[in-house]
Amino acid sequence: MTSSTTVVLLGGSGLGPWAWERVTPLLEARGFDVVLPQLRSTGDDPTSATEVTLSDWAEDLLGALEASNLDNTVLVAHSFAGYVAAAALERNPRIVRRAIFLDAALPAPNRSWFDVMGPQTKAFMSSLAVESAIPFFTLEQLDQIHPGHGISRDDWEWMSAHIAAQPIRTYAQPAITREIDPEKTHLDYVRCVRTTPPVADIADTTRGWAFRTLATGHWPMITDPALTAAVIEELATP
Repeated sequence: MTSSTTVVLLGGSGLGPWAWERVTPLLEARGFDVVLPQLRSTGDDPTSATEVTLSDWAEDLLGALEASNLDNTVLVAHSFAGYVAAAALERNPRIVRRAIFLDAALPAPNRSWFDVMGPQTKAFMSSLAVESAIPFFTLEQLDQIHPGHGISRDDWEWMSAHIAAQPIRTYAQPAITREIDPEKTHLDYVRCVRTTPPVADIADTTRGWAFRTLATGHWPMITDPALTAAVIEELATP
C-alpha cells in the first residue's frame, strides 16, 4: 500500500459520513487518505428529500471522486450505495482504480430498485413515506428482518441520532443501462454472511468479481470496524 491511496467510503440507506466514524481512524492509521462523500439529504445535508434523485446522488459521488487522487482511488460502497456506485461507474468507469461493494445491492440494467423488488414492496415502502422520504428501520424491525445484524443497544442509540430517511425517488430511478464492466473497473464483492438472504447474487465463482466474506451482519462498519478496516486494507492495497 502506498501513502497516496485514497479510500472513498459511501454508506447505504439512512447512513451518511458519520457511519464510518469507527473505521476512518483505523484506515488513516494504516496510511490511507479517507474521503467521505456527502450525498444530498443525508447526514447533515439540509436538501429536501422531495428534490433528490438517484442521478443527484451519482453526481454527488462523482464530484467527490473527481476531487480525489484519480490515479489511486478505491471506492467502497455499502448496501444501497451499490446503486449509487454503479451509476457513477457507468458515467466514468475508470474514475477509480477498484470498487469494493460491501454487502451491496447491485442494480439491473434499466430497472429501478422498486422494479427489482416488485410492486408489493413498492406499495409497502411508499405507504411508509413521510414528506417523500422513507424512514429507516426501527430496532424491532431490524431484529425481525436482519436477525444477525449485531447492532447493540448502544450502537442503536448512536445511529438513531444521525440516521436520515431515504428520498423515495432514489428507489424509483434505474441506476444503469448496462452491466458493470469488470474489464474497465476492478470489482470486489464483500458479503456479510449474517445477512439473510444475501443482498446480491455474487459468489466466488462469479466472473469478473473478486469475492470475500465477513462474519458480520449487514452494518459491519458499525458492529465490527476493525474487521471492516482490515478487509478494505487487504483489497485496497495495490
